[in-house]
Amino acid sequence: MKISVIGTGYVGLIQSVGLAEFGFDVVGIDIDETKVKHLNNGKCPLYEDGLDELLQKHVGNKLKFTTSYEEIKDSDVIFLCVGTPQDDEGNADLRFIYSATESIKKILDNEHYKIIVIKSTVPVGTNRKIKALLKDYNVDIVSNPEFLREGIAVHDFFNPERIVLGFENLENKKPIEIMKKVYGNFNNTPFIITDWESAEMIKYASNAFLATKISFVNELSKLSDEVGADIKTISKAMGIDKRIGNKFLNAGIGYGGSCFHPDEVIFVDFGNGLECMTFKELFDELSKNNNRSVKILSINKDLKLDLVNLKLITKRDYSDDLIVLKTSMGREIKITKDHPIVVLNGNKLHIKLAEDVKERDEIALPNGEFNSNCNKNNNNSNNINNIITIDVLEEIKNTPLIEKTFLNNKNMVLNEFDNIRAHLSNKYIYDIKKNGTVRVKDMLPIRSILNKYNHNSNRLFTVRSKSTTIPSVIKIDGDFARLIGYYLAEGWISEDCNKKGNVRKRMGFSFGAHEEEYINDVKNILNKLDINYIEKIKNGSHAIIISSKLLAYIFEKVLKCGNNCYNKQIPPQIFNSPSNIKWEFLKGILRGDGGIVKLNNNKNLNIEYGTVSKKLANSLMVLLQSFGIITSLKRCHNNKSTTLTYIIRINGLNQVKKIGELFGDKWNNYKEIADNYKRNIKPVGYKKSDNYASLKVKSIEREYYNGEVYSVETDNNLLISSYGLLVHNCFPKDVKALIKQFENNNISPKLIKATDEVNEEQIIWFFDKIKNYYNKDINQKTFAVLGLAFKPNTDDLRESRGIKLIDLLLKDGAVVKGFDYVEKARENTINRYKLDKSKAFYGYNLYILDNLYETVKDADAIIITTEYDFNNEDWEKINKLVKNKVVFDGRNIIDRDRIKKLGFEYYGVGRR
Repeated sequence: MKISVIGTGYVGLIQSVGLAEFGFDVVGIDIDETKVKHLNNGKCPLYEDGLDELLQKHVGNKLKFTTSYEEIKDSDVIFLCVGTPQDDEGNADLRFIYSATESIKKILDNEHYKIIVIKSTVPVGTNRKIKALLKDYNVDIVSNPEFLREGIAVHDFFNPERIVLGFENLENKKPIEIMKKVYGNFNNTPFIITDWESAEMIKYASNAFLATKISFVNELSKLSDEVGADIKTISKAMGIDKRIGNKFLNAGIGYGGSCFHPDEVIFVDFGNGLECMTFKELFDELSKNNNRSVKILSINKDLKLDLVNLKLITKRDYSDDLIVLKTSMGREIKITKDHPIVVLNGNKLHIKLAEDVKERDEIALPNGEFNSNCNKNNNNSNNINNIITIDVLEEIKNTPLIEKTFLNNKNMVLNEFDNIRAHLSNKYIYDIKKNGTVRVKDMLPIRSILNKYNHNSNRLFTVRSKSTTIPSVIKIDGDFARLIGYYLAEGWISEDCNKKGNVRKRMGFSFGAHEEEYINDVKNILNKLDINYIEKIKNGSHAIIISSKLLAYIFEKVLKCGNNCYNKQIPPQIFNSPSNIKWEFLKGILRGDGGIVKLNNNKNLNIEYGTVSKKLANSLMVLLQSFGIITSLKRCHNNKSTTLTYIIRINGLNQVKKIGELFGDKWNNYKEIADNYKRNIKPVGYKKSDNYASLKVKSIEREYYNGEVYSVETDNNLLISSYGLLVHNCFPKDVKALIKQFENNNISPKLIKATDEVNEEQIIWFFDKIKNYYNKDINQKTFAVLGLAFKPNTDDLRESRGIKLIDLLLKDGAVVKGFDYVEKARENTINRYKLDKSKAFYGYNLYILDNLYETVKDADAIIITTEYDFNNEDWEKINKLVKNKVVFDGRNIIDRDRIKKLGFEYYGVGRR
């Protein structure tokens, strides 16, 4: 039997290789010529466990790919697996189905009988429409929905829980018998033989019911809280009933899913280079501005490091065991039990759930320089044009520093005085001509004048006399990159006040007095930049100190280097620099805090670097990884310290020699040992391939956790997380993310959307309840809204019931006074209404106050929108402050009997 599969996407490609594995001759058809070429060369566009092997096993034998529909002439069965995305109105877009059908129609004839199988996810009635288009041909149409789960789709294909087949006429046995032969390997699998419409509905019903089941148990958990029952015991007992089953009965605040511990890290590029952030930090950052374009460090199809788009980040509450996977080389990651982990089988990627990972499974550690912004448009990554510059004026123009910063360039002032005098704010402008110093803020409107002069001659400072000056533009060349490295290893920034109370910022480097080469290097770099410094030598230490608010600001805020040993990290600009600049940076950081260690009676060497900054350790390991240097990691507490120290180690002759040369003259004391190695000792703890290394899982631990966990999705479903480990992204299942996932996979989740709509309609119902109390006229009525964030003790306004209600109140002309116990929630609310010009109510009809009692003062009614325990407030005092004694309790949290005794009218949700 010959089979054609039209569409080589997620469903079609797995269908093609699966049927080839069963022994059928299969041809896959796709309009994308490049994709077809790659597939015929055995290059798989998808990361799915086992898919690569099956493709390479059968392509050129039982399986081939083409762009020509002519191949279907010889096919007995044609599977239609094209995409059905949503159109602008949210309906399934069937253009590709109909287009493929028209292409099939051109090849069909009445002589040869064929079965056309609709495997795409389509609305009810689609099979009947396809049949109508082909009514003049000798074909039967079969509905055969897929039930593949991303990440384990190949497993699902070969281990189906049921096979659903829908037919036009169940009395017509011919197509039924042929389809049973197609799936003849599944003798022990239940076959559901039904009509078209039922088969189409089964797909939607199955997915929607899972969500309904989860929603049900979450609803039940609320009641359990009220009556004092244990939802875990209830779920367990329910699950024993075979009619119900125990899957998808884990209660929680939403649809759970695979997630990361909030302290695990992710490498993020907002457009300026790579930053190391925790999942929590990234979520909080995007909560402030979710319109930013974000890329995440991941891999390309060759398993080399690369950047991909971030599609989604969510968080949820979690109360259960986490899995801690500990690998060789000291790297580990902490995730939920059902998080998909990428493991290696040979040189292929496979997916396992975290709780199914076994000791000795191998996890990938990709390497290779990735496509940073500076390298994308130029093949020569060392080109001088790629050197990143810092425009100091641009960086400080929106900060308080702009008011205190001066620029000195006597030649510029003399030559351009006639052009700049009209912009000067000084009282005695001819003093400026004399000393060549102007206020920086005066130059901003005419800053193009500065570009005529050497940036090093445009000197910036914040004190008029005896000051340290810096150039107006700083190039992150090799010298400055080394200076950054020295700072991260040996630097600090301090703040103090002089006798007049003026704040000073000092930046310093501390070396051992014997480290003359490194001390002189730092001094030479500063001299090259004409930056003044002082030296302090005491008790074997040699400090270089610079007094400059501007330079301190550049290092702390622009380069994001941090100001102490605990918060330091590699600047994004270094990751975005050419490779030779990165190499110079490594010289500085390793010379500062790195060491060369003799081993085995001085016969061998390794190199160590220590830091107490987790972010610095993570970013340094990834930077070295990009150069193909694989490091090990040891976490320990030094000298009884409670702070964890991260010790990065480099071993193996080739790696040690490559990195050892970065230490300069110091390497000469060790080079002889490296040259006299009896044999080329390879690094231990990992296996190296061309584009990645593989680490073995050494142990798997469980630890109970109760708190928030975070989910992400990327373009290719993969990302680099803590310590450079490659992991799969999450399978989020909360309502909003589930809807998005369904839509991304061409599924219209009607029931899930209905659930979400009920939630949205609830606030309208409550708002109408308030309006009805006032005979639908709330114009100029004053309402005290207590609770702004979506839940207590957070500043997150997304999905906040309080904000939605405020919008409705303001729209109908009400005056709103809002309050939340969290200061940042109040600030976020103010900013929201200030920034959104269509909601420019703040200071007019909307007031956000810092005191609850000021909020309720003279209010016509109090509205509770967040589950804070407002019962702890002084209601007798509130009683005297309000204008009218009315409470609308949107959370059923107020002690109604108590406030009724004070004369309040009470209206809750479903109770009075």
